[in-house]
Amino acid sequence: MRWLAVMSKSLPALVLASLVTSASAQNMVAVDGMPDKPSGPRMFDGRLGMMIGGADVGDADGFSVGLSTGVGYRINDLTLRGTFDYYKVGDNADELMQRRGRASRFGGAARYSFANNGDEGKLGVDFWGEVGAGYEHVDWRQGGILDRPSLELAFGFDVAGRGERDRSGHRREIGYFMAFRSFIGQGPEQPGAMATCGGPCDEATTPSRTDISMFFDFGVHWGR
Repeated sequence: MRWLAVMSKSLPALVLASLVTSASAQNMVAVDGMPDKPSGPRMFDGRLGMMIGGADVGDADGFSVGLSTGVGYRINDLTLRGTFDYYKVGDNADELMQRRGRASRFGGAARYSFANNGDEGKLGVDFWGEVGAGYEHVDWRQGGILDRPSLELAFGFDVAGRGERDRSGHRREIGYFMAFRSFIGQGPEQPGAMATCGGPCDEATTPSRTDISMFFDFGVHWGR
């Protein structure tokens, strides 16, 4: 009868150990059986577009058109890009004593996708924001140059069609983009500028030296 008493005392412990072991095994199976989270896109990105807006260089702030190019590499939601832009600067056509020139801008930017439909569908839609910096060279037709650094702020969206994946898992895509871009730089000094009121004001000031050029940028993009 002694062995029966010992067994009766040990039985609850054996049952508890069996339950713990079974639960642990089930948890391990569940964890091992979970599918891996799909990684985000990793791809090269090229762009060619047209810019329409207004270029601001000191007191010359007229209508502007130009070309935009860019190449970058995307990892998940972050893209690092190099950019080159070429656009018109100067006064509007209806102004007397028109000043005309061309600007070239080299830059770099970091782009972040804050909303997209993933990397698996045949159609990709992507909304993004971008910050960057660059160096602008202005060449006036009548003579004179201006070199200055500038910041960039931009936001926009992409739409692209995607091909099938190759053996290495890559896929090609091509589509359309539209963006609003702004370049912010310091304008040249204006010797002899007087403090004035350009409109109703409490205090006269000299003209601001912060130049803000704003463009709509649209075109095609492709990647792999």
